[in-house]
Amino acid sequence: MKKSKLIIGVIIFLTTLFILLVPYRWSFVFFEQRTTNPVAYLPLNDEKTFHIRYTHSIHLSDVFETYKITNDHQIQIFSLEYEDFAIGMPSGAGEGEKFFELDGKYYITNMSQVFPSISMLVGDINKDLAFKYDNNEYNLKDYLIRGESYTFQVARLSLLDQLRGARIRE
Repeated sequence: MKKSKLIIGVIIFLTTLFILLVPYRWSFVFFEQRTTNPVAYLPLNDEKTFHIRYTHSIHLSDVFETYKITNDHQIQIFSLEYEDFAIGMPSGAGEGEKFFELDGKYYITNMSQVFPSISMLVGDINKDLAFKYDNNEYNLKDYLIRGESYTFQVARLSLLDQLRGARIRE
């Protein structure tokens, strides 16, 4: 009798560990820089396109980036929209890309660079940093600390990871 209770206890313990520790849910995840500690996440659904909109910290104009999630869950930049050629912004298109100006804004489309992750510094200015996905826009400064750096990627999270990070909500 004691042996069967011990076996049942071990099975329950191992099942609980499995449920808590095995990554299963694909999500957009913001990790503390150079760690695997999730700070914030948003579950990924069937939509494979997302946008990041921010105000450039030097020339204070909006930048709008469009990304796609690849089949192997990497991040592909698809297009870029901005207003100034100042520091940090491209002055033209790369190979295979299309650059044009329309109504005072500059556009680069047909971009194809793929990244496993993106390093992101959250500026300490009172300007926008928005994440748009599946017709919802989220203010990332509600979840991330100004002046801190994060690694952003698409990753599987375990239940324990989800409990450690804040779920991004409307």
